[in-house]
Amino acid sequence: MAELKAESAFSIPGRVAVITGGAGGLGTSVARCFLTNGASVTLVDLSSAALEATETALLKLKADLNLPGSIATVQGDLSTHAGVKAIATTILRTHTTVDILVHAAGIRILNPQTFEPGEPLESLAAATKSLVWDDMERSFRVNVMAQYYLTAELLQPLGQAAQKNGGKDGRGCVICFSSAAGRHNAQFVPAYQLSKAAVDHLVRIMAAEFADHYIRVNAIAPGIFPSGMCSIDENDPNSNLKLAFDMPARRPASEMEMAASVLYLASPAGAYTTGHHLVADGGRLLVAAGRISKPKL
Repeated sequence: MAELKAESAFSIPGRVAVITGGAGGLGTSVARCFLTNGASVTLVDLSSAALEATETALLKLKADLNLPGSIATVQGDLSTHAGVKAIATTILRTHTTVDILVHAAGIRILNPQTFEPGEPLESLAAATKSLVWDDMERSFRVNVMAQYYLTAELLQPLGQAAQKNGGKDGRGCVICFSSAAGRHNAQFVPAYQLSKAAVDHLVRIMAAEFADHYIRVNAIAPGIFPSGMCSIDENDPNSNLKLAFDMPARRPASEMEMAASVLYLASPAGAYTTGHHLVADGGRLLVAAGRISKPKL
């Protein structure tokens, strides 16, 4: 019955994980979790400075806890096809295996102008048009296309990993970060919401296309979690803290709650799960909705 113990079911020592957006927010939390549980991590990020700072912090964690895993970094731009291919080339040159691929990189662009219920039609039109074409396109390039094309470039090592132990230990998996925003209709964040909704369907498509080799593909849709794109600073006018207080959990998610969700999907415990969307949002989808003005009586 040893396999039913948590340390066995969620065990990932010796595995190799590639994490995009690894130098900030969710990506760093996932890296800390994987490293703490014995895996090696490769962080992909646009910012060299952020990569260096994160690597330094992880090396300290490794030394403090005497962890066996290694830490590597790859600087690159996921917003272009050439950038994705360059990142993949570096990974394939330096890695003999990739057991886990986590797509945590993403951008969140809000409409520069918003609309409040009760304002005139002209304000609605201005708010709708305030999102520029390039920002919508860039959102899809980073949030959707990069996930597809980097996965495609790394299919060979992922497929080889998936074959180990008859596909029973969860290796060879892809974990995409979606968002609760891809499923609710809060207003004037369409670039982010549409791209995250696309990720949800991309996960189903890739899981079906890779099914013959049982390369598992799943998504996590987090709610309010402290990160570069999700401020919970009370002094930030764009803070999402008020949203956290308005949902059933009445708080943002902790690092453990987000990282543990990823650990489940990456470990033997999640080896029978593919094409699934794990919503970890504190109940946000139960209460998130659009707003209209009240009629005058």
